[in-house]
Amino acid sequence: MKLFIAGATGVLGKRVVRLLIAEGHQVVGLSRSTANHTWLKEQGAEPREGDLFNQEQMVQLVAGCAGVLHLATAIPNKSRPTLADWAMNDRIRREGTQNLIAAALHHQCPLYVQQSVTFLYGDQQGGWVDETTPIMSQPGGVLQSAVDMEQMVNAAAQQHHLPAIILRFGTFYSHDSAQTQNMLSLTRKGWFPVIGDGQAYWNMIHVDDAARAVVQAVNNYPQPLPHTFNICDDEPVTYGELVAHLAQTLGARKPLRLPVFLANLLLGSGTVRFLLASARGRNQLAQEKLGWRPHYPTYREGFAAEIQE
Repeated sequence: MKLFIAGATGVLGKRVVRLLIAEGHQVVGLSRSTANHTWLKEQGAEPREGDLFNQEQMVQLVAGCAGVLHLATAIPNKSRPTLADWAMNDRIRREGTQNLIAAALHHQCPLYVQQSVTFLYGDQQGGWVDETTPIMSQPGGVLQSAVDMEQMVNAAAQQHHLPAIILRFGTFYSHDSAQTQNMLSLTRKGWFPVIGDGQAYWNMIHVDDAARAVVQAVNNYPQPLPHTFNICDDEPVTYGELVAHLAQTLGARKPLRLPVFLANLLLGSGTVRFLLASARGRNQLAQEKLGWRPHYPTYREGFAAEIQE
């Protein structure tokens, strides 16, 4: 199967490219730099240069491909990002999605895969969520563009029969992720704090396992599949438990604890709300329908591998 990937040279995309080529798929990667062009060629993929925000170009670049994978993101790596820092990611989610959907529909591609996030379930006070749980409709802030993105995909599926699969990923971590590197560096110094009581649940996913889920979605595309899947590991972890585990593993001192009001001043209320939203994601549907299981079933195995790396 010949597949067009936006975000082919990102932390997730690079893994997906390698796995797909290893399984015999042909990969076309959107490229905007000489380094990315070279990397794609070295992997055996076909680089195609273009602008994700130019719909006419996207229609041209997707020609000859049977599937479109939207894996592009632009996550800021700052301790206190502003809405302006998230503007590019918002644009990728809205304008980029619109253009890739248009290209997939124009070429009548039999598969469209969209990266999304489990954060859209919002604060469920630690309750369990699955794909039948309603997501937030108006979260505002940095999550609004993700809701808008899913709504675009759903509308195209309902109105134009776009054969879409949405993968809602938990929080990524890997040794080559800037966010993970920053988290581990701060933890080593004792500067990664636990906010409040630390009881908010996080849903984690190793990027290797996220990539395997994308490949399974591709490999299962001829089958009648559910529209949306949660892709997270088997055991949600509380914020406090995760930070304490990392500090112990790294031989660092006990993490600081910050009251919520002080964290709001230091990090911004939007970031704190994001960190303290508590929901436990179930991944059974992906296991049953995609035949996917995480190689790293919990954060313990996953972070042990990444710290060693």
